[in-house]
Amino acid sequence: MDQFFATLKDYTAIVVACLAAAVSLVNLAWTTRLTERRERRKVVWERELARFSELEDIAGRLVEDLLRFNIREDGERQSAYQKLQYIREATGRFLRYEKVARALRDLEHAAGWYISQDMKHETSEEYKKARSDVSESFKGLILACDETLKSAPNGL
Repeated sequence: MDQFFATLKDYTAIVVACLAAAVSLVNLAWTTRLTERRERRKVVWERELARFSELEDIAGRLVEDLLRFNIREDGERQSAYQKLQYIREATGRFLRYEKVARALRDLEHAAGWYISQDMKHETSEEYKKARSDVSESFKGLILACDETLKSAPNGL
């Protein structure tokens, strides 16, 4: 009888060790999977952050160029049109973020109109309104970007 209990004790120890190993393996696999998902999301948001940063940079330079001086020379006008084209294309790339896409359309419209009407305003009132439209649409873009980025995972 003692031998039976000793054998039972050995088998119980083996079964408990196997269960512990199985639980450990499941836990390891689960933790690895969760970590991979978290890292993947983080990489995606880091790329998105870089895209938003580039967008804000180019939009800011466009607005600054428009508000700083009149677009008179062909080189300046071409540079402004290139930046405006980037804004136009970015609208499609950021279409998944509705507020950002709407703000990009507003900025494109205001900047395009400002460029086309360069020094053709009837009154200084129209000129000030055009400048204000460009500034306000840029501020709207920055607010939309900031609001969108608030939903980024912690750690960015």
